[in-house]
Amino acid sequence: MEDLVLTIPTQDLSIMETLANRMGWTVRSKRSIVQKFIDSCPKTPMMTDEEIAAEVNAARSGK
Repeated sequence: MEDLVLTIPTQDLSIMETLANRMGWTVRSKRSIVQKFIDSCPKTPMMTDEEIAAEVNAARSGK
């Protein structure tokens, strides 16, 4: 399976969705892909700001 980005005029979207359904393809907008990613992210941070800063500083100093 190959993911492609296809830019089409909005008025042609319904015909492309019909074609995609007939071919067994999946049509997703960039907005829906980004929203799915955002929704899948943890709601609470895994690290505090201080922990992130410490990690960055450690990486910069080579420790």
